[in-house]
Amino acid sequence: MTEEAHTRLLPVCPRQRLALLVLVSLHVAVALTMLINQIRPPQIDVAQAGIPELTRISNFLASLVYWQYLPGWALLTVLSAVAVGHLRYAKARHVPHRRERVARRYRRTLVMTLLALPASKIPSLLDVAVWPRAHALAFLLCLPPTLYALWLVHHMQRFRRVPVRLLMTALAWGAVVATGFGLTMNEWWKSFSTLHFPLPENPLDMTHLKDIGLPMITGVFEELGKGAGVAILFLLHRRHFDSVVSGIVVGAATGLGFNFAESVTYMAAFDGSGAGFHFWARQVAGLMAAHTAFTAITGAAFGIARQLHSRPQQITTIALGFCTAASAHFCNNAMLDYIAKESRTWFTADDAADVLVLTPAQLLLFQGPLVVLYVLLLRRGLRSQEGGLREALADLPRSAQDVIDAREAAVLLSPARRFRLKVDALRAAGSLRHGVTAYHRLSRLHAAQLSLATERWHHLRGERDPSAPDEETLHAQILRLKAAV
Repeated sequence: MTEEAHTRLLPVCPRQRLALLVLVSLHVAVALTMLINQIRPPQIDVAQAGIPELTRISNFLASLVYWQYLPGWALLTVLSAVAVGHLRYAKARHVPHRRERVARRYRRTLVMTLLALPASKIPSLLDVAVWPRAHALAFLLCLPPTLYALWLVHHMQRFRRVPVRLLMTALAWGAVVATGFGLTMNEWWKSFSTLHFPLPENPLDMTHLKDIGLPMITGVFEELGKGAGVAILFLLHRRHFDSVVSGIVVGAATGLGFNFAESVTYMAAFDGSGAGFHFWARQVAGLMAAHTAFTAITGAAFGIARQLHSRPQQITTIALGFCTAASAHFCNNAMLDYIAKESRTWFTADDAADVLVLTPAQLLLFQGPLVVLYVLLLRRGLRSQEGGLREALADLPRSAQDVIDAREAAVLLSPARRFRLKVDALRAAGSLRHGVTAYHRLSRLHAAQLSLATERWHHLRGERDPSAPDEETLHAQILRLKAAV
């Protein structure tokens, strides 16, 4: 890397630049809502609506929507000016190491600030201060099912698997950044709809204004926040996106994080008055549906785009995946709200039947198609992946015969045989400690061999990622693991 590469404030790598652009786009969306609030005058005078205190309340709520963004952007502006000044000073004094250090620290501060601004919206500090015990209990209750669902998602992959740290990053993005961004946009709509649209016939019915467009706002912007996380991971860790399977797994992990934060928020509201229902609907009946299914479709689009060679086709596929997820999210929210309001007039049911029968039936009706869709895509992706690995293992060069022979290739193509071999290693050891060690070493060996076969598959398809390790490095790694086993 040349000296000039260290002097740039923004990343040099094109993928890192695109990832930063995706992150900045979330802040641009927030800035656009601020601009809309300024250029469109209020359509109603809430002070003359028969509720004098409504003006003060509306202005207070509107000011809370962006309480952290404007100071954060001002801080970034000051830091950018300071960083540019330092670079010019270091360039004039011919101090290259200082220029490199300033640029690296600025990039780190920039990314951390851009992530922290939407993240500071979740959880709401006011809600936590009012109901701290309810938030703590909801967090502890939702954590085990979410981790179990993440384990299931991780084991959807029958061959090469996305690293666990990548799944945890996706989970954290959905739980913190995407949730904070979605909460910002939802709060903006609630304040915007009450100030810039005519009041209904009954001025007290202010919720009608918010409920009209809220399903659409949540469907678009919540999926935009989650999809941005999948896009950033795709750009920075593209070599781990092998096919539609990897995309579904990363997308589902992001959705699980969002579902976790949303479950905690709803369960802790009003000191946990509706915690039981929300735990059942979000952490039990709808755990692998709802946000998990919506973002899994977005991730599937990125996984399909990974195997396309035409840039327009890649962009079209990703856009269609996002539109499908956002549309399904919008329809789900709108229909669930409608049925919740109208079901009481259709038939009479007690609370137990409503929770145990009607709620799962509604989730099955409006979220089930998305679950079926991503399961079918997962099934198709696994079959395609198995066929590609079979072709890659059959086409291995002679130099690779010492790392994967014919017998090992047959074992690698069968998840059941790999598991049985690891269990046999666990049982054959003299003690539990040695058995667990043998189990993990054999798991790492299979993972390295599958990585080699997968990279060979990508090479045959002409889609090998430049950041992936070369075959010589994988060969050496496999030989070391074989010696350890």
